[in-house]
Amino acid sequence: MSTTTGELAPPERAAPADRHEPGRNRAEARWLLWPPLAFFVVALGVPLAALVIRALDNETGDNSFAAALTMPVFLDSLARTVVMALVVTALTVLLGTVYATAVAVSPGWLKFLLVAALLLSLWTSIMVRTFGWMLLELPRGAIFWLGDLLGLMDEPLGVYQTALAMYPAMVAVMLPFAVLPIASALAAIDREQLNAAAVFGSGPLLTFRAVIRPAITPAMISGGVLVFVMALGFYVTPLLLGGPTNMTVSGIISGQLRTAGRPDLGAAMSILLVGGTIAIYLVADRLFKVSEKWG
Repeated sequence: MSTTTGELAPPERAAPADRHEPGRNRAEARWLLWPPLAFFVVALGVPLAALVIRALDNETGDNSFAAALTMPVFLDSLARTVVMALVVTALTVLLGTVYATAVAVSPGWLKFLLVAALLLSLWTSIMVRTFGWMLLELPRGAIFWLGDLLGLMDEPLGVYQTALAMYPAMVAVMLPFAVLPIASALAAIDREQLNAAAVFGSGPLLTFRAVIRPAITPAMISGGVLVFVMALGFYVTPLLLGGPTNMTVSGIISGQLRTAGRPDLGAAMSILLVGGTIAIYLVADRLFKVSEKWG
Protein backbone atom coordinates (compact mmCIF):
# COMPACT_ATOMS: atom_id res chain seq x y z
CA MET A 1 0.00 0.00 0.00
CA SER A 2 1.47 3.35 -1.02
CA THR A 3 1.90 6.09 1.49
CA THR A 4 -0.02 9.34 1.15
CA THR A 5 1.70 12.65 0.69
CA GLY A 6 2.87 14.15 3.99
CA GLU A 7 2.78 10.88 5.91
CA LEU A 8 5.73 10.41 8.19
CA ALA A 9 8.15 7.73 7.12
CA PRO A 10 8.78 4.97 9.65
CA PRO A 11 11.92 5.53 11.78
CA GLU A 12 15.02 3.85 10.56
CA ARG A 13 16.10 0.84 12.48
CA ALA A 14 19.29 1.19 14.48
CA ALA A 15 22.22 -0.75 13.14
CA PRO A 16 22.67 -4.01 15.03
CA ALA A 17 25.36 -3.90 17.67
CA ASP A 18 28.61 -5.46 16.70
CA ARG A 19 28.86 -8.70 18.59
CA HIS A 20 32.64 -8.41 18.43
CA GLU A 21 32.73 -4.92 20.03
CA PRO A 22 33.49 -6.07 23.65
CA GLY A 23 36.33 -8.27 22.45
CA ARG A 24 37.73 -5.44 20.35
CA ASN A 25 37.61 -3.08 23.34
CA ARG A 26 39.44 -5.58 25.50
CA ALA A 27 42.09 -6.02 22.82
CA GLU A 28 42.56 -2.25 22.58
CA ALA A 29 42.79 -2.03 26.38
CA ARG A 30 45.50 -4.69 26.39
CA TRP A 31 47.52 -2.67 23.91
CA LEU A 32 47.42 0.26 26.33
CA LEU A 33 49.25 -1.87 28.88
CA TRP A 34 52.33 -2.35 26.74
CA PRO A 35 53.94 1.12 27.21
CA PRO A 36 53.92 1.04 31.05
CA LEU A 37 55.00 -2.61 31.03
CA ALA A 38 57.89 -1.79 28.70
CA PHE A 39 58.91 1.11 30.90
CA PHE A 40 58.72 -1.12 33.98
CA VAL A 41 60.94 -3.75 32.35
CA VAL A 42 63.53 -1.20 31.20
CA ALA A 43 63.55 0.95 34.35
CA LEU A 44 63.39 -1.80 36.97
CA GLY A 45 63.71 -5.22 35.43
CA VAL A 46 66.98 -4.64 33.57
CA PRO A 47 68.83 -3.07 36.57
CA LEU A 48 67.59 -5.83 38.87
CA ALA A 49 68.74 -8.49 36.42
CA ALA A 50 72.15 -6.81 36.21
CA LEU A 51 72.37 -6.77 40.02
CA VAL A 52 71.50 -10.45 40.25
CA ILE A 53 74.13 -11.33 37.64
CA ARG A 54 76.73 -9.21 39.45
CA ALA A 55 75.86 -10.76 42.81
CA LEU A 56 76.33 -14.28 41.43
CA ASP A 57 79.57 -13.38 39.66
CA ASN A 58 82.31 -13.21 42.27
CA GLU A 59 85.93 -14.32 42.27
CA THR A 60 85.83 -16.11 45.61
CA GLY A 61 83.05 -18.49 44.61
CA ASP A 62 81.12 -17.79 47.81
CA ASN A 63 77.40 -17.14 47.97
CA SER A 64 77.16 -13.35 48.15
CA PHE A 65 73.64 -13.41 49.59
CA ALA A 66 74.65 -15.76 52.41
CA ALA A 67 77.75 -13.67 53.06
CA ALA A 68 75.67 -10.49 53.30
CA LEU A 69 73.21 -12.08 55.72
CA THR A 70 76.04 -13.16 58.01
CA MET A 71 77.83 -9.80 58.09
CA PRO A 72 77.34 -8.09 61.47
CA VAL A 73 77.82 -4.67 59.87
CA PHE A 74 75.05 -5.29 57.35
CA LEU A 75 72.67 -6.72 59.95
CA ASP A 76 73.31 -3.81 62.32
CA SER A 77 72.71 -1.29 59.54
CA LEU A 78 69.54 -3.15 58.53
CA ALA A 79 68.12 -2.95 62.06
CA ARG A 80 69.16 0.69 62.29
CA THR A 81 67.49 1.47 58.96
CA VAL A 82 64.20 -0.19 59.95
CA VAL A 83 64.09 1.64 63.30
CA MET A 84 64.95 4.92 61.59
CA ALA A 85 62.21 4.39 58.99
CA LEU A 86 59.63 3.60 61.68
CA VAL A 87 60.50 6.70 63.73
CA VAL A 88 60.53 8.93 60.65
CA THR A 89 57.19 7.50 59.49
CA ALA A 90 55.49 8.08 62.86
CA LEU A 91 56.80 11.65 63.17
CA THR A 92 56.03 12.49 59.55
CA VAL A 93 52.44 11.21 59.68
CA LEU A 94 51.82 13.04 62.96
CA LEU A 95 53.25 16.35 61.74
CA GLY A 96 51.69 15.82 58.32
CA THR A 97 48.24 15.49 59.87
CA VAL A 98 48.73 18.72 61.83
CA TYR A 99 50.06 20.51 58.74
CA ALA A 100 47.23 19.25 56.52
CA THR A 101 44.67 20.31 59.12
CA ALA A 102 46.22 23.78 59.23
CA VAL A 103 45.97 23.96 55.44
CA ALA A 104 42.30 22.93 55.56
CA VAL A 105 41.18 25.47 58.19
CA SER A 106 43.39 28.43 57.25
CA PRO A 107 42.13 31.49 55.38
CA GLY A 108 42.95 31.81 51.71
CA TRP A 109 46.18 33.79 51.96
CA LEU A 110 47.64 31.57 54.70
CA LYS A 111 46.57 28.40 52.87
CA PHE A 112 48.41 29.67 49.79
CA LEU A 113 51.58 30.26 51.81
CA LEU A 114 51.42 26.84 53.47
CA VAL A 115 50.89 24.99 50.19
CA ALA A 116 53.58 27.04 48.45
CA ALA A 117 56.09 26.28 51.20
CA LEU A 118 55.24 22.58 50.99
CA LEU A 119 55.62 22.44 47.21
CA LEU A 120 58.84 24.45 47.35
CA SER A 121 60.23 21.90 49.78
CA LEU A 122 59.10 19.08 47.50
CA TRP A 123 60.72 20.61 44.43
CA THR A 124 64.02 21.41 46.16
CA SER A 125 66.85 18.89 45.81
CA ILE A 126 67.41 16.58 48.78
CA MET A 127 71.10 17.47 48.68
CA VAL A 128 70.32 21.18 48.98
CA ARG A 129 67.93 20.62 51.88
CA THR A 130 70.44 18.38 53.65
CA PHE A 131 73.17 21.00 53.34
CA GLY A 132 70.74 23.52 54.78
CA TRP A 133 70.23 21.31 57.82
CA MET A 134 74.01 20.93 58.10
CA LEU A 135 74.36 24.71 58.33
CA LEU A 136 71.79 24.67 61.13
CA GLU A 137 73.28 21.79 63.12
CA LEU A 138 77.00 22.43 62.84
CA PRO A 139 78.72 22.99 66.22
CA ARG A 140 78.86 26.71 65.49
CA GLY A 141 76.04 26.82 62.97
CA ALA A 142 72.86 28.85 62.79
CA ILE A 143 71.24 27.24 65.86
CA PHE A 144 74.32 27.98 68.00
CA TRP A 145 74.50 31.52 66.61
CA LEU A 146 70.88 32.21 67.55
CA GLY A 147 71.25 30.59 70.98
CA ASP A 148 74.40 32.57 71.66
CA LEU A 149 72.72 35.79 70.51
CA LEU A 150 69.84 35.18 72.94
CA GLY A 151 72.19 34.19 75.75
CA LEU A 152 70.93 30.60 75.82
CA MET A 153 74.14 28.86 74.66
CA ASP A 154 77.79 29.31 75.43
CA GLU A 155 79.10 25.94 74.21
CA PRO A 156 79.14 24.64 70.63
CA LEU A 157 76.19 22.49 69.65
CA GLY A 158 76.94 18.75 69.86
CA VAL A 159 74.09 17.35 67.78
CA TYR A 160 75.89 17.19 64.41
CA GLN A 161 76.95 13.71 63.21
CA THR A 162 74.61 11.98 65.67
CA ALA A 163 71.41 10.00 65.25
CA LEU A 164 69.41 12.93 66.62
CA ALA A 165 70.65 15.15 63.79
CA MET A 166 69.17 12.88 61.11
CA TYR A 167 65.53 12.81 62.17
CA PRO A 168 64.47 16.48 61.74
CA ALA A 169 66.01 16.60 58.28
CA MET A 170 64.46 13.30 57.17
CA VAL A 171 61.03 14.28 58.49
CA ALA A 172 61.30 17.57 56.58
CA VAL A 173 62.19 15.66 53.39
CA MET A 174 59.30 13.20 53.77
CA LEU A 175 56.66 15.66 55.01
CA PRO A 176 55.08 16.49 51.60
CA PHE A 177 54.41 12.81 50.91
CA ALA A 178 52.27 12.61 54.05
CA VAL A 179 50.63 16.04 53.86
CA LEU A 180 49.31 15.80 50.30
CA PRO A 181 47.11 12.68 50.67
CA ILE A 182 45.84 13.78 54.10
CA ALA A 183 45.02 17.27 52.81
CA SER A 184 43.16 15.71 49.88
CA ALA A 185 41.12 13.55 52.26
CA LEU A 186 40.30 16.56 54.43
CA ALA A 187 39.16 18.54 51.39
CA ALA A 188 36.82 15.70 50.41
CA ILE A 189 34.94 15.69 53.74
CA ASP A 190 31.28 16.68 53.33
CA ARG A 191 30.74 19.99 55.12
CA GLU A 192 27.19 18.95 55.89
CA GLN A 193 28.54 16.26 58.21
CA LEU A 194 30.52 18.87 60.13
CA ASN A 195 27.49 21.14 60.29
CA ALA A 196 25.32 18.27 61.51
CA ALA A 197 27.84 17.43 64.22
CA ALA A 198 27.83 21.06 65.36
CA VAL A 199 24.00 21.21 65.35
CA PHE A 200 23.77 18.15 67.59
CA GLY A 201 26.18 19.73 70.07
CA SER A 202 29.33 17.82 69.19
CA GLY A 203 32.51 19.46 70.44
CA PRO A 204 35.77 19.68 68.49
CA LEU A 205 37.22 16.47 69.94
CA LEU A 206 34.06 14.44 69.33
CA THR A 207 33.77 15.85 65.80
CA PHE A 208 37.35 14.85 65.12
CA ARG A 209 36.81 11.32 66.44
CA ALA A 210 33.46 10.72 64.75
CA VAL A 211 33.80 12.56 61.44
CA ILE A 212 37.34 13.67 60.62
CA ARG A 213 39.45 10.76 61.84
CA PRO A 214 37.54 8.02 59.96
CA ALA A 215 37.79 10.11 56.79
CA ILE A 216 41.55 10.71 56.97
CA THR A 217 42.70 7.37 58.42
CA PRO A 218 43.05 5.68 54.99
CA ALA A 219 45.08 8.65 53.75
CA MET A 220 47.28 8.53 56.85
CA ILE A 221 47.93 4.81 56.30
CA SER A 222 48.72 5.17 52.61
CA GLY A 223 50.97 8.16 53.26
CA GLY A 224 52.69 6.33 56.10
CA VAL A 225 53.38 3.29 53.91
CA LEU A 226 54.82 5.53 51.19
CA VAL A 227 57.05 7.37 53.68
CA PHE A 228 58.25 4.13 55.29
CA VAL A 229 59.13 2.50 51.97
CA MET A 230 61.00 5.59 50.80
CA ALA A 231 62.79 5.98 54.15
CA LEU A 232 64.26 2.49 53.83
CA GLY A 233 66.37 3.79 50.96
CA PHE A 234 67.64 6.97 52.64
CA TYR A 235 71.29 7.61 51.74
CA VAL A 236 72.38 11.25 51.49
CA THR A 237 70.77 12.67 54.63
CA PRO A 238 71.92 9.96 57.10
CA LEU A 239 75.39 9.94 55.54
CA LEU A 240 75.94 13.68 55.87
CA LEU A 241 74.15 14.31 59.16
CA GLY A 242 74.44 10.99 61.00
CA GLY A 243 78.08 10.29 60.30
CA PRO A 244 79.90 6.96 59.97
CA THR A 245 78.47 5.57 63.21
CA ASN A 246 74.89 5.75 61.93
CA MET A 247 75.24 4.14 58.53
CA THR A 248 72.08 2.90 56.88
CA VAL A 249 71.85 -0.05 54.47
CA SER A 250 72.34 2.28 51.52
CA GLY A 251 75.55 3.59 53.05
CA ILE A 252 76.88 0.06 53.60
CA ILE A 253 76.04 -0.83 49.99
CA SER A 254 77.90 2.25 48.77
CA GLY A 255 80.90 1.28 50.87
CA GLN A 256 80.99 -2.21 49.37
CA LEU A 257 80.84 -0.81 45.85
CA ARG A 258 83.27 2.08 46.21
CA THR A 259 85.65 1.26 49.06
CA ALA A 260 85.70 -2.42 49.95
CA GLY A 261 86.05 -3.62 46.38
CA ARG A 262 83.19 -6.12 46.73
CA PRO A 263 80.64 -5.14 44.08
CA ASP A 264 79.15 -8.64 44.23
CA LEU A 265 78.43 -8.17 47.93
CA GLY A 266 77.01 -4.71 47.33
CA ALA A 267 74.78 -6.09 44.57
CA ALA A 268 73.53 -8.86 46.87
CA MET A 269 72.74 -6.33 49.60
CA SER A 270 70.87 -4.21 47.05
CA ILE A 271 68.75 -7.17 45.98
CA LEU A 272 67.97 -7.98 49.61
CA LEU A 273 66.96 -4.37 50.30
CA VAL A 274 64.74 -4.18 47.20
CA GLY A 275 63.20 -7.57 47.91
CA GLY A 276 62.49 -6.64 51.52
CA THR A 277 60.95 -3.34 50.46
CA ILE A 278 58.68 -5.06 47.92
CA ALA A 279 57.65 -7.65 50.52
CA ILE A 280 56.77 -4.92 53.03
CA TYR A 281 54.69 -3.11 50.44
CA LEU A 282 52.83 -6.27 49.44
CA VAL A 283 52.01 -7.03 53.08
CA ALA A 284 50.83 -3.44 53.64
CA ASP A 285 48.74 -3.60 50.48
CA ARG A 286 47.23 -6.88 51.61
CA LEU A 287 46.33 -5.48 55.03
CA PHE A 288 45.39 -1.88 54.21
CA LYS A 289 44.66 -1.88 50.43
CA VAL A 290 47.02 1.06 49.94
CA SER A 291 47.14 0.63 46.16
CA GLU A 292 43.38 1.22 46.00
CA LYS A 293 43.72 4.38 48.05
CA TRP A 294 46.49 5.70 45.81
CA GLY A 295 44.42 4.87 42.77
